[in-house]
Amino acid sequence: SGLRLDARLPRPPRMEATTAPSLAYFQRIWKLRWFWYSLVENDLQTRYRHSLLGIGWSLARPLGLTIIFCLTIGRLVPTPLENYAPYVLIGLTIWQFITESATLGCRSFATGAGYIRQQAVPLGLFPLRTALGAAFHMMVALLLGIGTTWYFQGFGNLAALPALLPSLVLLFVLSWSLATVCGLLHTHFPDTGFILELLLQFTFYLTPIMYTPEVFQRFQRLTWLLDCNPIWSVLEMVRQPVLHGHWPPLFNVAVSVLFVSAITTVALIGLRKLERTLGGGSSPMKDRV
Repeated sequence: SGLRLDARLPRPPRMEATTAPSLAYFQRIWKLRWFWYSLVENDLQTRYRHSLLGIGWSLARPLGLTIIFCLTIGRLVPTPLENYAPYVLIGLTIWQFITESATLGCRSFATGAGYIRQQAVPLGLFPLRTALGAAFHMMVALLLGIGTTWYFQGFGNLAALPALLPSLVLLFVLSWSLATVCGLLHTHFPDTGFILELLLQFTFYLTPIMYTPEVFQRFQRLTWLLDCNPIWSVLEMVRQPVLHGHWPPLFNVAVSVLFVSAITTVALIGLRKLERTLGGGSSPMKDRV
């Protein structure tokens, strides 16, 4: 990328970068908004350059898997197709957003190494770059999911759609934090990406994405897996307003907020330690980034 930081922005002392959890840190990121906006725009243009479908490829995976699940698993679950298709599409959309943020986040600091060496920028903006790119694809697929719901079920969810705003904000904070944590882990352990793929695949089958929660009700001993799965609560934060026209249940809200708060806290602590390491001069960590 030929992008460079705006030279008009004041260059902060390196030690200012150690106050990651402070308000000033996020204010610094906001001052650089045109910089990371240009990075995201450049990523999207590079990804879809010379592509026939363009941004339509962001719909290929969730839409294709939804069709496959409807033709196979949809015949086995006790749910009408007009309810099952939007259910799966919304679930796959949110799941793809989470997994894309985590997997691509592993390389977020390595990708921004040139900018990190150039100026003392807040390191949090590089996972932010990853999360924003994934959010763009998620919003395209989510609009399709809402349209599919209206086609099959009508417009009975309009009164609850405002609940999507705080739900999507919480979801974005989660994706930004996951991208940060995965990037930090990858900086220390280069095999993080391979381990992450296995964990995500395992989590996918434990989360009601292609099947409904009623499956767990048939096996009372397994219901605790659903209650203890924070990803399910995050999915319900979006599914309930879109599919059922209801505000998310308090239980799912509480689990989602606690889960996102925990991941965000880990991300902030990790950022603070990494920026202290980089601010201390030459170190093995600096060479890896």
